[in-house]
Formats: sequence, structure tokens, C-alpha cells
Amino acid sequence: MSIFRTGQLRRAWLLAATFALSSAILLGQSDNASVSGFVRDSTGASIPAVRVVLTNTATGAERETKTGDNGYYIFTPVPSGVYTVSAEATGFKKTNKTKNKIDSNMAAGIDLTLEVGDLSQSVEVTASATRIQTDTAALGRVVDRAQFESIQVTGRNPMYLALLKPGVTGQSVTGGGFGMANIANINGTRSSDSTVTTDGAVGLRTRGADGTAIGAADMDAVAEIQILTSAFPAEYGRSIGGQVRIITRSGGQQFHGSLYEYFRNSALNANTWDRNRNSNSSISGGPSPFRYNQFGYNVNGPVYLPGKWNTDKSKLFFLFSQEYVRQRSTASTTQTVATAAMRNGDFSELLNPANTFYTGARTINDPTTNSPFAGNLIPKSRLSANGVGILSASQLPTPGFLSGSNNYYSATGAPTNQRKETYSIDYNPSSSHQLRFRSMVYSYWDYSPFDGSGHTPRIFDRPNKSFSLNYIWTVSPTMVNEMLATTSVDQVFIGIDTSTGVFDRTKYGINYPYIFPDRKEITNKIPTAAIAGFTGINGGPYPAKSAGPIYMLSDNFTIIKNTHTIKFGGLYERAGQNDFDQINVTGVPGGTNNQNGRFEFNDGSFTGLAVANAAMGLFSNYAELGARPYTPYRSHMFEWFAQDSWKVTDKLRLEIGLRHSIIQPYYSQWRNMAVFDPASYDVSKAVVQDPKTGAILSGNYLNGMIIPGDGWPDSAKGRVPIATSGEYNSLFKGNKEYSKIHYADFQPRLGIAYTVTPKMVVRAGGGRFYTRTGVSDSVFLGANAPFQPNASVANGSVDNPGAAAANARLPLFVTTQDPIFRMPSAWSWNTAVERELPWATTLEVSYVGRRGIHLQRERNINQLMPGTLQNSTAYVDTLRPYKGYATIRVTNNEASSTYNALQVSVNRRFSKGLSYGLAYTYGKSTDDASGSRTILPNAYDASTFWGPSDFDVRQMLVVNFIYELPVFRNNNLSGKLLGGWQLSSVNQFQTGNPFTVSTSQDVAGVGTGSGNQIWDIKGDAKMDSGDQKFAYWTGANAYWFRTTAADGTALFQRAAAGTFTTQNNRNKYYRPGSQSWNVALFKAFSITEQQRVQFRAEMYNFPNHPNWDAPVTDPTNSAFGKVTTKSSNRTMQLSLRYSF
Repeated sequence: MSIFRTGQLRRAWLLAATFALSSAILLGQSDNASVSGFVRDSTGASIPAVRVVLTNTATGAERETKTGDNGYYIFTPVPSGVYTVSAEATGFKKTNKTKNKIDSNMAAGIDLTLEVGDLSQSVEVTASATRIQTDTAALGRVVDRAQFESIQVTGRNPMYLALLKPGVTGQSVTGGGFGMANIANINGTRSSDSTVTTDGAVGLRTRGADGTAIGAADMDAVAEIQILTSAFPAEYGRSIGGQVRIITRSGGQQFHGSLYEYFRNSALNANTWDRNRNSNSSISGGPSPFRYNQFGYNVNGPVYLPGKWNTDKSKLFFLFSQEYVRQRSTASTTQTVATAAMRNGDFSELLNPANTFYTGARTINDPTTNSPFAGNLIPKSRLSANGVGILSASQLPTPGFLSGSNNYYSATGAPTNQRKETYSIDYNPSSSHQLRFRSMVYSYWDYSPFDGSGHTPRIFDRPNKSFSLNYIWTVSPTMVNEMLATTSVDQVFIGIDTSTGVFDRTKYGINYPYIFPDRKEITNKIPTAAIAGFTGINGGPYPAKSAGPIYMLSDNFTIIKNTHTIKFGGLYERAGQNDFDQINVTGVPGGTNNQNGRFEFNDGSFTGLAVANAAMGLFSNYAELGARPYTPYRSHMFEWFAQDSWKVTDKLRLEIGLRHSIIQPYYSQWRNMAVFDPASYDVSKAVVQDPKTGAILSGNYLNGMIIPGDGWPDSAKGRVPIATSGEYNSLFKGNKEYSKIHYADFQPRLGIAYTVTPKMVVRAGGGRFYTRTGVSDSVFLGANAPFQPNASVANGSVDNPGAAAANARLPLFVTTQDPIFRMPSAWSWNTAVERELPWATTLEVSYVGRRGIHLQRERNINQLMPGTLQNSTAYVDTLRPYKGYATIRVTNNEASSTYNALQVSVNRRFSKGLSYGLAYTYGKSTDDASGSRTILPNAYDASTFWGPSDFDVRQMLVVNFIYELPVFRNNNLSGKLLGGWQLSSVNQFQTGNPFTVSTSQDVAGVGTGSGNQIWDIKGDAKMDSGDQKFAYWTGANAYWFRTTAADGTALFQRAAAGTFTTQNNRNKYYRPGSQSWNVALFKAFSITEQQRVQFRAEMYNFPNHPNWDAPVTDPTNSAFGKVTTKSSNRTMQLSLRYSF
């Protein structure tokens, strides 16, 4: 559909143009800074009416103001960069303070002292590389270009550098992922509760619940990254977590550029621990084939006409950066497949007790007589053509390969491509007006050869874009207006590779008739078949596509009144999700995500063996989807704020603010979404069901379902099939959003910064914050009945599965949303002390606390009461509270969380050949749901679900440094070749995440649909660190945690039949921690004064120290309580860069 590409892009440009021409009266979240300070004489007395000039050293752009009666001045907003601050007044020498590094989103305090003398005389002062933050209460840290250029990050994704800040956990600082990586967890919040922006444009998907980014600019295009973690002012919203704000570079008065390539190859890497232990020499002999090339170029500078226009190169600047990645790795699969004999009905090999498929001999029975087939041979006349076709769709066993029951192995290439483009144009028509346009294009493509067990290789394509237009108007030295207009579009196209023909069911003789024969996306795509004990085949849910546009317009107005900097404004955001990727029925027994059908063949029925049942075409369950829905979700958000940054004295700054958010829940633009509304369910009209199968015999199967809204809009006609027929018009009810809009979401903010001495500041702050949620990809209201037809059939023939479906309708599986659905919010508070130390070093020690409320999670409101199934033989779905339904998963905002942490940061900016940083976090995060997809095991009692967060990391330390080696510092040939080498390193150490011992077994007797059930613990299973051992083989007496007491009693036991555990056992114990040692050596060779070539060698995990993986937590596994695998091997990367 054109709405995915052309239409959205056209609207993006149209909206951007409208923004540019409009005179907005709304607010935004600025990526600019402020520069302020006092001008005094040598006695410390304030000097009023001093002319202060701020000059950007890269572009030459100047701004001017005067000090007030108290000698105070301020410039705001100020783009990040390096500046000179000049002050001049009659009777004093002119003072220039140079090389002031101004970071985005921060308040820089720069005081000036004027000496008595003639104005024609000047005093030059160089800014210190060390500056403590005296003029803001916010906790934050900037990662600047010096670190970009020196600290190694696999994949060069700048977002990973957020881990250089304490309080940020959940990823590896060296990265390795592509530009779509999730954000880390910031101060005990979920990754989805933080915000990523690029030059103010939202960088997160509207679909999903894990904080996935739509792409990050390449590091050569990034000026710096600002990480705001706590107590940020009222002008920042949209998240209860942190803000990762990426600011791209601008051009300057000189032309600059670079050309580079980063190279990785398996020949440079060590083998993995797992491959080293493989008995196959072709695997143990070396690492898996891998090749990685990351190359690009960038150029920036002024735009001018020599001798005619912009001759001083101070008005118009550009930047263009482009980067490519070509990754060629190897994917492999091991499968358990039927032998050639089995595909012909010959199962005689299973009579051998030593067969490789089962423990002991197995016989197969004739389902018509329940007597064994002679010789385990099924007569050919009894075989099903479609059943044999399903078995034949799998590859034949690999000769000579056997690993447990796996008898098939294959490896092939898995290519991945990435392209990034960043454009920026800066135009300064005068000192009062500044315009900046920035565009980022992020394209990602990968090929998964074994998706769908190799039958439907997946092609994943994401051509994402974002744009931003920033206009700053300095109305007067004391009044500034800043407008920001942005567009972000996340697009996903997922297809299958049809070139090989392996997807085509007719190739294997599969030709059963569909229940819904019309509107199949790929008519002859293979079905999915789950065969107990065997790998089976998987046609999967694709092709699919979705797109998530976000349009945002904001405006800030700043008034400077004496020592008050008053800022107010507002924001409007329109977000959407155009979804053709909605599968809502996988929770139904026999449900499917494959439009072409899914079969289940189980042991214990028919012949007694699933694989023999498949050969005879006798399935236990079959499910199929009809026409798939396309739903355009939409939501609007309105916010305003006001704040005052008051310099009370030269030592005390007070920041007071208030933000107000009105966030509309998502609705369907065509009204084609449905919800289950408990208030609309009529018990007196409950359906009548077959007590043996649960099939609906009579009654309204849509009892309780409503379509939010008051009728079909004109846009639905021709797009929503049932909009024309009118047969479901009676389901319309309520407002189009279904969930309530909340108008009282106010967010007060308070911050205090007190300068104890010029080298020490104390900060404290707190406030309330709200998160803008996306469209959950586990709750697809557009895929609920009646919009997505589906059928489930039990106990039929593969040759005609629809025959068993005649007049049978099974209970619906529904996902829905709470009608209240408050937006997630949090109260956050912190105190911090920052101290300037010797050696150009700063130390910051802080305490951070957070309380999250109204966090999203799921609950099965159609769960049986505990013990129901232990006391009944009726079919489970006939006993549920809402008759006619199976599982009803409702997403609501009932969860809570807490976080408390001590955080320490030590930093030295690069000076005299050395920089270093240390980020240490000692904290604890607890909650009763760690993600929006988390579902309560016990729908009637959440109290026992409280425990450490899934992402809880008690301690984390990240250390980095850049050091210029002090050798061969001379100008002769040895110095040029052997001198000037620099060493950088970034190392990460952290404790492990927690785990829960649970199984899918329904001990409580509540039916399926509520996730795993947690086991009781009958003692302390934690072992001292000295007693924890690695199990080099499954039978080794080496455990990570105890599984039995001293007397042999099992420490982990199922709860009593018909009950849930009453203990708080969720996430009680922790996995092993990890360590990552990484180093880089590099040197720049000068070609001319303006040109150089840099060589760089990087090693990740240079000691080749593998980390222990998670222990086995399944109590039914023979390796329960043991760590049996390790991961992480040494890898190398080389690069060459030319710069001018």
C-alpha cells in the first residue's frame, strides 16, 4: 500500500513545510544549552552594562548581550560547540575566554574577571578542561567526539556509549548491534520507558514494547550524546526513564571530511568455547565464517560564492555523511527429521530399544483397532498424501551426523546490510535568526535462511527516516523563541524468499483445501506442522508490514528577567501505527500465526506417536486464518510547560517547573479494532458449549465484544470488508479510543544547585514524569473478532481439515485493553555532590531514587479459579468465567516499581594526552512486572509476584581511558613512525540478572494462558561464591545453586495441587556476572598539515575470557542448577581512515 512509503513521505514533507511557515505557540524539548555567568572586577564587585559576546569558533556566528545590575548575563538557547566568551566595558581591558566546550542540554557557568586598563588592551584566558556543573540540578553526562573517535564500539552505534554514565545498565558498552538496538535500562526503568531523540526527532518505534530505536546516525555524523537520567527540567517529557539525546554535527567555516573502513574477519578471531568443544574438527578447528565491512565518508563546510555572497563564510553550512555495513555471517540449524523409511510408513527402526529418537522401543497402533501395526509398518493404502507431504517437506537426515536425536545439520550464509545517511544544513541569515535542517535515513536489511525451519527464509527490510527543522529567533537580548518541527517514520517490510521454491506446498504434494480459501497473501505457502519429538515445518506469519509515523511540533519562548530565566511553551505530537502484522490467536489450543494453517500432531493419540500420526494425516489440532486485517492506529498528545531557572545568588540556583500532558489512547482511524468489554458481557446470554470439546453450540459468540466508536467513518469504506455489510454495526459502543483520556497528568519539577566552593557543588532535585506508550505488539485489537476470521479444529484429517470444522466454532482468544488505562508515571528524586579534583578530574557521588506507578502488564481475566481443573473433568473452556472465550489477555497499568542506587562518576576530559572515566552503580530495582508483555501467573493475586526486576543488576562498573603513549616524542623519522600512538580501553564488569524457577505445567489447575507457574522453595538455594562451579558435562557434580538440601530433600518443589505458590520466589536468585575487556591501539600519520591517515586496531575481550552463561532453571531438566555453557570470544577489528 502506498501509505507505507510514498504517502507518508509526502505527508512528512508537507507537514514539515507547514511547521516552517507557522508561528507556533507551543513547546519543545530543546537540545540546546545555555551559557551564563557573572562579570566582576578584580575585587569581586559586579560590573553592570558589560558588553558580552558569544562566538562560535567553528562558524564565526556571534551573539551579544549585556550584564544586568548585578553583573549577570545569560545566552540561551546555545547549540553545542566550542565558543569564545568576550567581555568589554569602559575602563577595563577586554577579556576573551577561549575554548569553552559547551555541551547540549546543559547550563554552562562561565564567570569573567575584568582588569582595569584600556579597552584597546586585551586579556586572553583559556577555559579549563575541567568544569563542574554549577548551574543545573539535572543529573546527566555528555559523551563527546573525543570519546567517539577513541573509544571502541563494535558496530559504531553511538547509543551504546550511554553506558558510560552510572545508572545505565542492560547492554554491553562495546555494543555489536546495529542501529535498531534497544535502549538500556536507565535508573531502574524498562527500556521502553526512556526516550531517544536525534536532533529532537523521536527515535523510537510506535510499535512494540521494548524501546527499539528506529536507527541511529553514524558516529562520524554525531557531535555528542547527552544522557539525562534524573531531575531534568519541565521542558523534557515523554518518558519516566532517561533521555538519550543524539546531536548531529554541523559544518563550519573550513572544509573537513573523512573516508574510512572498519574491517572484521573470522580469521582474526578466536574460536568460541562451544565450538572448541565440538567433536567435529571442521567446527572445533576455528571460528564460524564471518566477514564485516563498515565503510563510509563524510564532508562538511561552508556554502558561499567567492567574492559575491557569504564571502566571510558565516551564513550557510552543510554536512553530508554516509555509511554502509556489509556483514556476511554463517547461520546453522540442527533438526530432528523423519527418515526416508518413515516417510514411506516404515517405522520398524523404532522397535530397536537403541533408536535415536526415543528412550526405548516404540510401537505404533492402528487407530481403528488400537492394535499394533505388524512390524511397525503402516500399509501404503493407509498413508495420507498430505501427511506424507508434510514429512517430506523436511530435509532428509544428514549422512554421518547425529547429535542426540538431531540427525540433520546445515549451514549457509546469512547476509546483513545497513546504510546510514545524515544531512544537515545550517543557515544564519543574521545574528538574530538561526535555521537548522537535519535529515537521517536509516536502512537495514537482513536475510535469515533458517526462518521457518528453512522453508520460508525471512527477508527483513527497514527503510526508516527522520527529519527535524529548528528555528531560533533572538527577539532581543532578553527574549528568545525556539521552534522545532520533526518527523520520524519507522517502516518494516518482512517477506519470504520465494526464489528457491522451498516455500511452495505443492512441491511436496500438499494440496488440502483451505477453510478460508480467499485472500491468502501467498496461496501455496507451506503450513506449519508441530510434530512432537521432531522439528516439523513452519510456514510462519510472513509476509507482513507495518509503519509508524510520528509528527511533532513544538515551541519554546524564553524571557530573561534579571537572574530569572523563564521558559514556557508546548508540544503537539501525532503518532500512528499502520499495521498489517497482527496475529492474535496463538494462545488458542491449535491456534496459528500462519494464514495457511497450522497442524499439531501429538504423542498419545491415534497411533500413539506424533510422527506416525503425521504419516497417516491424523492431527490433534488444526487452525487457520482468513483475510488478515490492516489497522491504522492513531494517537495525539498535547503538552505544555513552564519553568523558571532562578540564579538566587551567585552560589544558589533554583529550578521550578510544571509540565502537563494530555495523551490520547490509540484508536483505529477506520474503527476496525475490537475489545472485550466486561461491562458489556451479558451472563444471561452466555453461549452454550459442548462439555467435551468446548465448541460453541448456540448463542452470541461475540457476547461482550464491542467496536469502540459510534459508526464507520467514510475512510473505512472499501478498506474494511464488514464496514459495507453492516452486519456488526450493533457492536459499536463508547468513544473511539475505548480507554479513558486523562486530563490531570500534571508533573511538578524542582531542582536545586548550590555551589559550596568554586570546586564543589551540591545538587538535589525531583519530580513526576509520564511515559508516552506505543502500540503494544502483544495486544492487537485490530486482529480481534470479527476483523480477523479464524477457525480451530480438533481431531481431523490433514487431507480435508475443514470437514471436521462443519458447524463447529471454538472459543475465541482475545487480547484487550483496560478502559481506565492510565499512562505509566514515576516519581524520581536525587541528591548529588560534584567535586573538582586535581589532575583535571571531577568526581560526582549521587543517590537516585525512583517509584514507578501505573506500569503496563497483562492479566488473563478469563483464568479459572485455582483448583478448578483438579475437581472437574469438563473441557477447560466451558468452565471459564466468560463463556465462549478461551484466554482474555487484558493489558492494563497496574504494576509498580522501586529503584534506589548509589552512583559514582569520575571523569577527566582529554588533556595533556590523557582522559579517563569511571561509572559505578550499586543499586536495586524491584517490581511486579518488568515488561508490558509480562503476564501475571495468578490473575487473582499479584502480591507474590513482587521481586527484583528482570533487568536488575546490583553492581556495574565501566572504566574507560584514552592515553597518548609517551614514547618517541621527537620530530625525526623514528618519532614520526613510532611516536604519537594512542591507547584506549573500555572495560565493563557487572553482576548477573535474576532468574525464576518455574515451569509451564498447570499445577494450579487454572488452564492455559497465564504463563509459567512459580515453584516453592524449601530452603536456601544460594551457594557461596567459592562453592559455585562450572559443569563441564551434564553429569558433573558442579552447581551454580543448590537443588537439594543436605538430607537430599529437593529445595524446589511444585506448589500443592490446585494452588499457586504463596512465597515471593520471583527472581530470587542471580545468574553469573560478566566482564568485558577491550582495548584499541591507533595512530594518525600526517600527510600534510591538513591531511592525515589513521590506522586503528581494536580487540574485544582481548584476554579471550569466556563468561559463564545462565544456569539451567528448568527443574525437570537433568542439568537443573548447573551452568553448562560459556560465551564471548576474542574478536578483532582493523580500520583505516583518511581525514582532511
